[in-house]
Amino acid sequence: MLNETEFESDGLLALVAKETPAALWSVDRNLVFESRQGVGLSGLRSTRNDAIGKSLFEFFATTDENHVVIAAHRRALQGESATYDHEHLGHFFKCFLLPRRDAAGAVVGVRGFALDTTTEHVMWESLRRSEETLALAQSAARLGSWTQDLAQGLVSWSEELFVLCGLVPYSQEPSLALLWRYIHPDDRIPLEAAIDVAREDRGAFLMDTRFVAADGTERWVQHRGRYLGETAESARIIGTVLDISSRKRAEAKTEHLANYDELTGLPNRKLFADRLQRSLLQAEHTGSQMAVLYLDLDRFKAINDTLGHDVGDRFLRGVAPRLTAAVRATDTVSRSGGDEFIIVLPEISSIGEAAHLAERVVASFAQPIEIDGRELYSSASIGISVYPDDGTTAEELIRAADAALFRAKRSGNGSCRFYAAATHARHLDRLELENAVRGAFDRSEFLLYYQPIVDRFERPVAFEALLRWERPEFGIVGPDTFIPLCEEIGLIVPLGRWVMRRACEQLAAWLQRGLPSVRLAMNISARQMLDPHLVGDLRGALAETGISPGTVELEITESVLMADVTGVRRVIGELKHLGVRISLDDFGTGYSGLSYLKNFSVDALKIDRTFVRDLPADRGDAAIVSSVVALGHAMGLRVVAEGVETAEQAGLVRRLGCDELQGFYFSKPMTIEALERTVRAWAL
Repeated sequence: MLNETEFESDGLLALVAKETPAALWSVDRNLVFESRQGVGLSGLRSTRNDAIGKSLFEFFATTDENHVVIAAHRRALQGESATYDHEHLGHFFKCFLLPRRDAAGAVVGVRGFALDTTTEHVMWESLRRSEETLALAQSAARLGSWTQDLAQGLVSWSEELFVLCGLVPYSQEPSLALLWRYIHPDDRIPLEAAIDVAREDRGAFLMDTRFVAADGTERWVQHRGRYLGETAESARIIGTVLDISSRKRAEAKTEHLANYDELTGLPNRKLFADRLQRSLLQAEHTGSQMAVLYLDLDRFKAINDTLGHDVGDRFLRGVAPRLTAAVRATDTVSRSGGDEFIIVLPEISSIGEAAHLAERVVASFAQPIEIDGRELYSSASIGISVYPDDGTTAEELIRAADAALFRAKRSGNGSCRFYAAATHARHLDRLELENAVRGAFDRSEFLLYYQPIVDRFERPVAFEALLRWERPEFGIVGPDTFIPLCEEIGLIVPLGRWVMRRACEQLAAWLQRGLPSVRLAMNISARQMLDPHLVGDLRGALAETGISPGTVELEITESVLMADVTGVRRVIGELKHLGVRISLDDFGTGYSGLSYLKNFSVDALKIDRTFVRDLPADRGDAAIVSSVVALGHAMGLRVVAEGVETAEQAGLVRRLGCDELQGFYFSKPMTIEALERTVRAWAL
């Protein structure tokens, strides 16, 4: 039997067992312990003496000869060395067995040595789990990685990088050459150059490239990496490859929404302005001509009003491809808004080419657009301006084309007119109009129409007085035709004075007939606002008619506020002292800042019809209306929505918080007599 002294004399193993977490033992041929020692016994929850004379089977409670420990000792008894791993009570051991021989060389037992490897096992298990977690994270993020050992030239890939390439993980030897195979050919050289610079400068690289997987799938990826290592032996480049296809698609969608009309898919006003400016620069550089076509659909309003906005929108979507097909590939067709489109024709050979393209556009409407089994017809009127004859800036060309469009529409549906031809006729029309306006005041041809303003429950709370001109042989003429001219020739102040007095007289008569008390809204121009007699004239009209100042509301535009800040603030102060209300008309279309709302004492904001016109389809306009409502209410102001023409618009602006509504949906402007009948009918 091997005694303890003999065991300890086995030099190196005995020293190791005393100084490290290791254990030594010996068993005889019957697998009975003869000796045990070593620091490592603590990991086995054992001592050197508690096993002497006991069988190995007692410690493993098994008769299975194939048990890993028993089987290893059996091999050692047969003269072989053996190793095995053993776990006991949370400790891990690497075990080594050697046959023990007598002087004659016969195997008489087994000598065993076990090293406690718990610390190393925990470390490697933690590393394994970290690598698994990293692999899962990279897979979830579609992030592959690679490392190049610059000293040895070896390249390693993560599993996810193989997946991004469309390869079975580790099915091929990883290399940068293999990675370049999946980079789009146009991006390969710039990426290699970026990595070379990072290697030479010991810096970093970042680049987006297209990536073509093994199955042909193309995606966008972002390459990011840097140089690491303080010495030549440790120098390496690490890189990541991140699938950013979703982000690129989102960016492309955002870019498209910012530059293209959501309804038709055509370039919007922003992109149109950019294309027009580029065409102007090109024409200036080459000395060529270019043209702008301003197009308006004839009879579209009838389609919209009769069949509804959904059909109207689908009709506009059907128009878009026809316009695009009618012009050249280099031309830009954009939607300006509503049923208006603008087309840029860069580098035309002559005015005749512009006319030819315009005629092709008109001809494209010869065939109907079919919607839900209905064949819908329309035509297009087009105004044409030409660079450089009709203007040298974008604003001048658009304005000229718009003027030509006005002339075209007066000539009949489906007409095209050049600005140059329209200019002379417009001058003649203006001269004739000016003479007629000067005499209209003396001939009492002006009259007032009224349009109701209703509250959220569609009850009339105010009437806006609107000036009309009953021109002989022409009928009722709207203010857009003659008001600007009246301002130019100095008639606007006396005309405004007449409106103020006449409206107060009619309101007084209205109240005397027992009709409901409502506010009277009147528009005031910039020249009127700065007229020194304005406050006195209004005070006199109120006194003579007996109208309460609180029932009068003067509507001024943002441009009026900016005409003379000091003077306008003084006049508003006098009007407020008188008891008159002030509302800011066409809010959002001018250039005044929020400071104007703070510095001028107004009672209400009227949201301009341009922000209501395309509701509910235009989400941008809805956001603007919501913001104006929030701003107005935060400042204690009433908010009125103008230009409400449909039930959908009325419902939406109410939901967005508008206090009052005005527009054709409730009533068109009408005479005081017609208004009285309408209000009495509403009361029923």
